[in-house]
Amino acid sequence: MSESISPTVEFISLAKEFRHEYVVEKSRFITTVYPCKTEEEAQTFISRINKEFWDARHNCTAYALGPQQEQQRSSDNGEPSGTAGKPMLEVLKKTGITNVAVVVTRYFGGIKLGAGGLIRAYSHSVAETLRLAPKELHTTRTRVQAKIDYSLYGAVERYVQDENLHYEASFGEYVDITILIPPTDVERIQKALQDISHGAAACTVLDSIEVVLPLDKQSSQ
Repeated sequence: MSESISPTVEFISLAKEFRHEYVVEKSRFITTVYPCKTEEEAQTFISRINKEFWDARHNCTAYALGPQQEQQRSSDNGEPSGTAGKPMLEVLKKTGITNVAVVVTRYFGGIKLGAGGLIRAYSHSVAETLRLAPKELHTTRTRVQAKIDYSLYGAVERYVQDENLHYEASFGEYVDITILIPPTDVERIQKALQDISHGAAACTVLDSIEVVLPLDKQSSQ
């Protein structure tokens, strides 16, 4: 988490570097995806993969940077024009995932795939790798603190977990539970907490902060 900020554009990126391999007609397509924020970081990653797979026939690339994928670039790296880099970039654009660089390394298996086959193979490789890779949500959350009696903690915690919200609790004379809530849901959540506690929960809206949340736990938020 960072300091208090105004609401920002929400976007999905990768939690870490990830690799997946796909084989079609004996050709190996090894896809490596990498989280990055600048073109320099993307190019450094691409150079690293080129060195790792120096003996591969092709190391095709694509990347999208910025909250709305403002910076985009791709390369066929020797494959027929439009059969690798562009399809890879189109997958990135379709998923909306950003601040990511992708390299698909191809080891030729001896059977030609044709232009259509190459487009399908590169597209599938990137799509499947992004599907499997750990992702994270960059967004804004409002911190709301609720001061409750110990007897209410179980019910409040269950509700917060059912809502798929991140929270932290501290225990003193009362339980202080700080909940990260989408700004548009603050009023609804506050009302629900009052209902659960029969009006006993003392809620305080603190501030809005930029957060990075595991997407698998926040897909509905």
